[in-house]
Parts: sequence; structure tokens; C-alpha cells
Amino acid sequence: MRINNINLNHNMISFSSYNKLDKETGLSTSTAFYLDHPVLEKSAQIINRTFPEGTNIMVYAGSNGEEALSLNTFLKNKNNYQIYSIDPCSEAINYAQRGVYAVHPQMSDGFLINDVKNKKQEQLTKKFYKHFTEIPKPNEEIDNVTDSVYCLAFDDVELFPQKYFIPKYTINNNIHFVKDDINNIKNIELNSHNGKVGAIFFRNAFYHVIKNDLTGIIGYGEKPDLNLNKQEVLNDLINNKIYNKLEVGGILVLGNHLQEHLFIADKSIPEEETILFDPVRNLRYSSKHLLFEALNKQGKFKPIYNNIVSGLNKENNCKLPLIWQKIR
Repeated sequence: MRINNINLNHNMISFSSYNKLDKETGLSTSTAFYLDHPVLEKSAQIINRTFPEGTNIMVYAGSNGEEALSLNTFLKNKNNYQIYSIDPCSEAINYAQRGVYAVHPQMSDGFLINDVKNKKQEQLTKKFYKHFTEIPKPNEEIDNVTDSVYCLAFDDVELFPQKYFIPKYTINNNIHFVKDDINNIKNIELNSHNGKVGAIFFRNAFYHVIKNDLTGIIGYGEKPDLNLNKQEVLNDLINNKIYNKLEVGGILVLGNHLQEHLFIADKSIPEEETILFDPVRNLRYSSKHLLFEALNKQGKFKPIYNNIVSGLNKENNCKLPLIWQKIR
């Protein structure tokens, strides 16, 4: 990702989420079906092939459950797999347990209810309707868009009506919703497979554990915690907590947001290993990929699937490994 020649500013980074924030944690509870679906589908193929008799699957930062439900539509012999959708937000878990989902025509999964589709979107739409049933608009509020910028696109505006769905029983009986976070991964109780898991999804959430939120810092002038050693935090999370929970052959699935791959430098990173130094805002960026450094440490993981990560503009898009496998 060629970013060292770019004058970084907040207008160059676009995170087009439609956020509903949890009152307790301040974290987003909003998501969509089939986010980054090439990685999701490839992950399911690897799980089907590596663990045909079944395994546990953890989906961290699972929000209201749409990522876990989307993944489940790709799995064969679904009852062999126990999926745990885990999120620290009480509101997100409440929405997940309610089991009613809104699809908005202007969100990333809007193709599920819009008429204009490409071939892949048509395939995903058929898969979705095979596993979900449309219902009338519920009386209670359903988790979706609450960003003030998109208020005009709410479902109570006739111009952009959204639709509502519930999972069919056959897709929902092997999915569990748990309020917790990835730092407690050792203590999450699992129902089968000796407490081990065949896959851990932690997509677009690593930046939370290392205080690497580019949108907050750049968009609103906040200062990062430069005393937090990001590399130490990532090494412990990857090579201790995640490694010990995964089965051999199990996979860790990463996200494709820029802030998962562009790291604000802390005080432990030498200045010669930084780029885009900004003395006015006291912002430096590591020239190394700290997450990949942790995954390559000690030869415990290997990358097995690359996919596109969007850069600051089209010229900075690049392929990065987003699926890593435990090899010993």
C-alpha cells in the first residue's frame, strides 16, 4: 500500500458505515449481511474442507449477528458447526437475540432487496432468501441506520423503504449470541469439540484493542495513546490467546478496513520506522504491518488467502492476506 507519498487528511479516508452506537460502550451495533463476501465465502470453503465433521466457530465483534448468519449460509451440514457470535455491546446482543433483521436499500446489503444486481449479487440474494423469511414491518425499532447524515433514508420515509427478515429455524439453531470480547477468549464456554475452535473471525475490530481508530483521531482531532505498545498487545492476542484457542488447521479471518492495516505509531516504534509524520497533531504511522508482524512471529501461522484492501484512493488499493491458518 503506497501511502508514504500521500498527504493524509480526514477527507481521504472513507468509512461508509451507517452506525448505531451502543449507549454502554460507544461501539457500533450496526452491520450488514455478506460484508466482504469473497473473504466470507472463502473462509466457509476452508472450514467445510478442513473440518467436514464440524467444529466451533467464533465470530468476534459480531454485532447484531448478521456476519454469523451470513457465514452460516455458506456452511455445509450446518448442524455440525456451532457458531458463537460474540460482541461486548448489550444492545447488539439484544437485537441478535430478538432475531429480526432490517435490510436497507442504501446499505451495502441493499442488493438483497433492490432490483438491479450483478451475477454474484443474484447468487447471494437466492442464498439469502433460501435461509430467511420476509415479515411485515415490526412495531418495535429494528437496529439499522441512525447516523444523522442518513436520517432521510430511514425506513419511515417512503422514498427508501427497508424490508424485514427473520432466519428460518434451520439456520438459527446452531448459532449462539454471547456478550463478551476477544480478550476473554480463553474463558468462553463452548458446547463441543473440547473447547477448541476451527475458525476465529475478528474482522475490522483489531483497531479497537490497540486504540488505532483513524476515524476518531483524524476526523475529530483526538490524540492517540502513544504509550500503548501496539506490537506487544497484538503479539499477546495473536500468539497466546488466539493461537491457544484454535485447532491445528484452524483459521483467523481479518477485515479489509484501512485502519486494520495502517498503524498509528506508539513511542516504542523508532522514528526511522515511521511514515507520514505530522508534528502538529503528533501523529506518526508505522512503516511495518504490526498485525502481520505478530502473525509471522514464531512461525505459528501462514497466510492462505489474499484479498483487496482499499487504500486512501484507487491507486493505493492492494492485495493483503486476510485469512491465516494455524500450522502447528
